[in-house]
Amino acid sequence: MRLSTIRERLRIGGLFGQKLPRHPEPAGRDRGAELRALLAAPPFGITDLSDAALSLYDQALTHRSYANGGEYPAAAVEDNERLEFLGNYVLDFIIADHLYDAYDLPPGEMNRRLQVTRNTKLANIVLEQGLGIDSAIRRKGLALTDSIIADAFEALIGAIFLDRGLDVAREVVLAIFEDEIAECDTRRNYRGRLQEYVAQQDLGNLAYDYRQTGPGNCPVWAARVTVGGVPLGKGEARTKQGAAMLAAKEALVHLGEE
Repeated sequence: MRLSTIRERLRIGGLFGQKLPRHPEPAGRDRGAELRALLAAPPFGITDLSDAALSLYDQALTHRSYANGGEYPAAAVEDNERLEFLGNYVLDFIIADHLYDAYDLPPGEMNRRLQVTRNTKLANIVLEQGLGIDSAIRRKGLALTDSIIADAFEALIGAIFLDRGLDVAREVVLAIFEDEIAECDTRRNYRGRLQEYVAQQDLGNLAYDYRQTGPGNCPVWAARVTVGGVPLGKGEARTKQGAAMLAAKEALVHLGEE
């Protein structure tokens, strides 16, 4: 099914026989400020939100336990399950399209690399990259599980797709998954290559040290890699994984392997 068809069916509420409220309530003032701050920060960079768009993002981060808690009008609060359904396919499409376009791989290998979008991996990405989605999920009486985080992440991608279109959704997704995708590329997986080289040459212990700078909503990570106790590379990036990748690349240059 084409993405445009899915989008249209979701818009008219026809996939599961449910209808969206005719006049959705905008998120409350404090909730609205929370969502605006979350979406304005990297990697989203989404500003100038209308009340309707804000309600869409609020829905994306609302678990059914909150929406069906009995304290909130059904027309005012909807859960994120429909948006999660859409976001799941949008996310897989964007990653699959990128793998097809940027890599010359057989179908089986592309499918293996597409596993970066599995639920447990999504939750790790949200937490490791400090995306802030986990702290913005509204739920009631439930612990915050990997599944809840992953579903909210996918729902948010679905909301971005509906609000801003496929191009913006692609920019956001690739920014988030850049390091994950790079690790799938054996040539660009500098950490893997460094680890293999150090082991082959018996160069000693390989270790990474990390330091975080910058504000909490826009952190910058610095990484240093040492081999046998000798510093060989440094790197800075928005994520720990990205910083380590750059540090490993510099170390490979010093070792004459890059």
